[in-house]
Amino acid sequence: MTEKSSPAPARESVADQVTCTEIVLEITPDAAIVSNLGVASYVLAGVEDRARNFYQWGAMGVTTPVGLGLALSTDEPVTVLDGDGSMLMSLGSLSTVGSYNPENMVIVLFNNRQYGTTGGQENHSNTTNFVGVAENCGVTAIHVTDNDEFRDEYHKAVDADETVMIVCEVAPLDPDTRPPFDFAHVKRRVRDAMTAGNK
Repeated sequence: MTEKSSPAPARESVADQVTCTEIVLEITPDAAIVSNLGVASYVLAGVEDRARNFYQWGAMGVTTPVGLGLALSTDEPVTVLDGDGSMLMSLGSLSTVGSYNPENMVIVLFNNRQYGTTGGQENHSNTTNFVGVAENCGVTAIHVTDNDEFRDEYHKAVDADETVMIVCEVAPLDPDTRPPFDFAHVKRRVRDAMTAGNK
C-alpha cells in the first residue's frame, strides 16, 4: 500500500491578503497581474486599479492558466494572484506550468481554505498540500504564514530564474471594492498596456 502524502500544513498564523497585495505592487510595480475572480480581484482593485491588472471575472479555475499564457507571450514580469478554490479546479495546470517553467512568472496562491466569494463554504484545501502538488509537477513552491515571510519570499521568487509558487495562508475577508465590471474594457486595457508599454 502506498503512503499518503502529507495534508495541508496547520494554520498557526496567517498573513494579511491586503498587505501582501500591496507588497506585490511595491516590489513589482510594472508587472502584469492576473487575479482570480472574487476576493483576489476585489483586493487588488482596492489597492490599485491599474491598466496591467487582468481581473478574471466569472472565470473560476483559469487564473493560473491565463497567467502562464501571458508569461509565455512576454518577457515582462507576470504575477498570478490565485485562490485555493480556483486552484483546486485547475490543479492540472501546474503540470503545464512545470513543463514550461517561465522565469518571468510568480504564482501567489492565497489560501483562505474556503470558497470565499460564493459564501464561505468549506473546500478541500485542508487536505490538499499545494506545495507538495506543485513540487511534484516540477514547480518550485514555498509556504508562508505572515507578511514578513511573504515579502522575503516574493522578492526571491521575482529574482528566480524559474517559476515559483508562494502558498500564502490568509484569513477570509469580504472587501467592499470591486474592479471594473466591463469585461471587454478590462481585456482591451490589459492588451493595450502590454503592447504599448503603458503602466
